[in-house]
Amino acid sequence: MEIGKDAVRMIFKQGTKIHVLSLLGLFIIVAVVTLQSPAPEQVAPKAILVYLLMIACIYSGRWLGKQFPVKKSWLFLVLIFCFLTCFFSLVGVFGMAYLLGYKDGSDVSALVVITTLLVMLHVFAGAIIAIVRMLTRQQIKESRILQYQAETELNLLTSKLSPHFLFNTLNNLYGLSREDHTKVPELLLKLSELLSYTLYSSDEPFVRLKEEVDCIQNFISLERIRIGNRLVLDVDIGGYDPNINIAPMVLIVFVENAFKHAKNAIIGPIKITLRLWTDLDFVHFELENTSGGQSEVFDSRSSGMGLVTTIKRLDLLYNDAYELNHGAKDSRYVVKLKIPVHAAH
Repeated sequence: MEIGKDAVRMIFKQGTKIHVLSLLGLFIIVAVVTLQSPAPEQVAPKAILVYLLMIACIYSGRWLGKQFPVKKSWLFLVLIFCFLTCFFSLVGVFGMAYLLGYKDGSDVSALVVITTLLVMLHVFAGAIIAIVRMLTRQQIKESRILQYQAETELNLLTSKLSPHFLFNTLNNLYGLSREDHTKVPELLLKLSELLSYTLYSSDEPFVRLKEEVDCIQNFISLERIRIGNRLVLDVDIGGYDPNINIAPMVLIVFVENAFKHAKNAIIGPIKITLRLWTDLDFVHFELENTSGGQSEVFDSRSSGMGLVTTIKRLDLLYNDAYELNHGAKDSRYVVKLKIPVHAAH
């Protein structure tokens, strides 16, 4: 008794509403065909038999299809399919012969062939439906797992990125407090604005481009005060749509790296050039800075963490839709980044 209950629960455990609607729809079709016949009272018993036989065959086929990933034996499945076909064919042939008034010696070969073919068709259809639904659910499950893994990895990367960024900024403040403490209060004000952005905005997958630009400008102001006259800065941030969405803490990481590694130049001015603009398709970001052995610094584990995690975040959020070219050229380090406008919603 429990086995029978388990089988019924397995068939109806999901999509009960769909099952009910399907059975009701099939019943309505049979009822309409019956009522449109010349003698509905005579056709009704036969229609009921066909209806019940169709349901039994389809749900038996569904049960059979669910056994495929469990048994994984073609011989078992074929034997069960043959048994179900024979059983329901016998039920259908004897039931229909009785309702049609066949007598002993009557030729029932046509009835046997038609009934067997219909039984095989409905059992097979039920099995196919079950297999297709299982494969679809498996694909959905795998997609959800991949999405969850991507979101988890993205959160981990973001959690690495913000502390790394703040660590460098605080380290710079410490150095400046020993050299010129009068600049510290203004730097702390800029830092508070940066903290607000990193703490609240970086938790979101996307923010307005204006928020990222404001963060960049605050950081530049902080660095301008700290570095002083040695800094030669050429910034052109204009002609951009402030309402475009972008991943937070992406552009600012390249800016931070530019300032940090430009200071490795032992002599001469610290030159940094920054360009940002948007068009209908992309956010364009170009950055160039003087370099003092920056290629080696980028390879170090601690200094390159911000850049490495940012590239991983770009891969997760934009896949192959973004373009990034960066590398040393003579005594300069150049970054060219294009982020698609319509990839972030």
